[in-house]
Amino acid sequence: MAICNTTCAPDLPSSYSGGCGIQTRPGGIKRLWFVKCDYDFTNIALDSEWTTAQGAGDVVGSGLLMGQKAKGSFTKKRIASCMPEGIIGAEKQITFQDYNTDTVTSPGPGCLAYTFWNQILTQASNYKLVYETCDGYVYGPINDFILEIDEVIEDNNTGSTYFDGTLMWNDIEMACPAYIAGGITPA
Repeated sequence: MAICNTTCAPDLPSSYSGGCGIQTRPGGIKRLWFVKCDYDFTNIALDSEWTTAQGAGDVVGSGLLMGQKAKGSFTKKRIASCMPEGIIGAEKQITFQDYNTDTVTSPGPGCLAYTFWNQILTQASNYKLVYETCDGYVYGPINDFILEIDEVIEDNNTGSTYFDGTLMWNDIEMACPAYIAGGITPA
């Protein structure tokens, strides 16, 4: 039995289950959004604010992606001889593949996709990350992320050329998503 100092006992969190069975959500990361580091959302759940921010050059989105976020990797450390280890840090990551190509530059394909990813890769400290899931939720903004990304060219002409990337950041807590009905409208 754990010994608990009653002056340290927190209030219990509210229950999230209505007791009517299990409700699930679909997976899939739809798109990654990069926000200028000095821009702050008034209400991240308003599509109109996203549209205004895109028009002002404060937010830019990737193309549609195939992405996922796995369980984070937690760092534990014993900080007292008579107590178990505690969580002192966590690394989170998103892995994704971007199969889009530049269809704007003519004759194409051009280098816009390469320029986009190279700028985020080399200047990540200038941006915050928001990721949008297939069911219309946005997570973030996340500060201090790093990006690893490179082009993959499969070994035959029935394969694909695509960008394979990993985004990583440190945070123990999970981000609470905000819902945008219908998702964000790209500008």
